[in-house]
Amino acid sequence: MSWGVEDEQRRKDILELMKISEEIVRANPNHVNEVNKSRNGCWMEQMYGMMRCDFCDLSADCPVREENEWQEYLRVNNIVIVRGDDQ
Repeated sequence: MSWGVEDEQRRKDILELMKISEEIVRANPNHVNEVNKSRNGCWMEQMYGMMRCDFCDLSADCPVREENEWQEYLRVNNIVIVRGDDQ
């Protein structure tokens, strides 16, 4: 996260995230072990209750990023997926 040091807004965002994290852990030290998996698979939403894709670079297999890349691929290549009536 070296980019966070150079960008003032991102630095503020990361400090805010650290503050939220500290509050969560103070309220429940076992939060990490007890947290429920998020519906979309985003670890950040799961841990912090919010999604911040703009500075999340920790998960190479992020399902949100993968879905966005897939949709972009479909759009760029003019691919339309049509499901049959029986599915």
